[in-house]
Amino acid sequence: MNFFLTLLYDIILYLLALLALPKMLFSFLFQKKYRQNFLPRLGIRYPEFRSRALPSIWIHAVSVGETKAIVKLARDLKRRYPDNSLIISTTTETGHEEAKRSLPFADYYVYLPFDFCWLTQRIVKKANPGLVIFSETDFWYNFLYYSKKNGAAIALVNGKLSERSMRRFSLVPSFSKALFGLFDVFCLQNTLYRGRFIEAGALEEKIIVTGNLKLDDDYPQLSNDEVMQWRQKLGIQSNQLVLTIGSTHSPEEKLFIQVLKEIWKTKPDLRVVMVPRHPERFVEVGRLLEKERLRWINFSDINRRTGKEQVILIDAMGLLRMCYQLSDFAIVAGSYTDRVGGHNILEPCWYGKPVLFGPHMSTQVELVDLMMQYRAGRQVGEDDLLAILREWVEHPEGTKEMGMNGLRLIKDLRGSTMRTINPLEPYLVKLH
Repeated sequence: MNFFLTLLYDIILYLLALLALPKMLFSFLFQKKYRQNFLPRLGIRYPEFRSRALPSIWIHAVSVGETKAIVKLARDLKRRYPDNSLIISTTTETGHEEAKRSLPFADYYVYLPFDFCWLTQRIVKKANPGLVIFSETDFWYNFLYYSKKNGAAIALVNGKLSERSMRRFSLVPSFSKALFGLFDVFCLQNTLYRGRFIEAGALEEKIIVTGNLKLDDDYPQLSNDEVMQWRQKLGIQSNQLVLTIGSTHSPEEKLFIQVLKEIWKTKPDLRVVMVPRHPERFVEVGRLLEKERLRWINFSDINRRTGKEQVILIDAMGLLRMCYQLSDFAIVAGSYTDRVGGHNILEPCWYGKPVLFGPHMSTQVELVDLMMQYRAGRQVGEDDLLAILREWVEHPEGTKEMGMNGLRLIKDLRGSTMRTINPLEPYLVKLH
């Protein structure tokens, strides 16, 4: 059964790769995408894993959000098992850079290879993982199959499953049962996802609800003096309101700019910090700001500021959380386009900042529920965004309670890391 399933999976994978190749080549040549990760995902320039007596721990996180979520878990595992190599894999280039930045204690940073059997089999054998941990919702059959065949235990942490993915898995029950049967334990974010995994083919007895790891991350905290220093660096006066718009995608920037133009008519001192989600779009967003004839500056050119800039475009990675701390309130983007499905709307809550977010939150349903339960932010559609944001800017004191609610939310829900490590213990003890 496994042989024929693997063969069929490989055939479908090769066909999909052939169909995707023209688009990938176009993006590679003209949009400068995949420049860093394409060859490593083919196993070229892959690191040579040092031979160790003990098996490694391999943690996979797709991109930036998933990588941030597993920081505390990865740190705790490395502290407990320092003699086992810790391998962190990602799929995207931004995730790869985030892994290097936020998990400096790891032994290897790699891209998850394309899921061809000849490639994954070779890399898994060299890496020799004793425990493979996948974060959230990324499942690759061949990698998991050959890891299991090589003797690894397999776990899903911070697990989630969209309704659309559940329906897709339900259409191919034989494959779903084989895929989810490779996992030894599913550590999921909430009971909603528990039901979806069971519906998709996972065994109920393997599932544990452990909470959301994103609530356990150790967020950097600036002192009051450091906040003032950063505001001065950006040319923001102490009496000026600051709005950070984080993780923007196209065409969200156009929407935000049109809303802000109306607000600036009555509140010209409002300063906006805009943080695009992907670095390859920095230039594109800058051109849009220029086209709209706004006063703006790139963060990389901040030494040339005049202090009159309406928008500061953050054209660097790893500064979003700092920006939230400088702000009076925040918009978390990725929620005003149905192509994304939302980002982590709880990030500003760590700093007591009230949050606005849009209607498209299909990948972050549980975070919306928490935000509504604690009244730490507001979900606002495009038609109402101007009115709500204008109310916040004109009466910022009315948002203070919302910010305090966000702090309470974070405090109440921490502890998911330990709830995740506990069911992993039976597999961790075998690593010695």
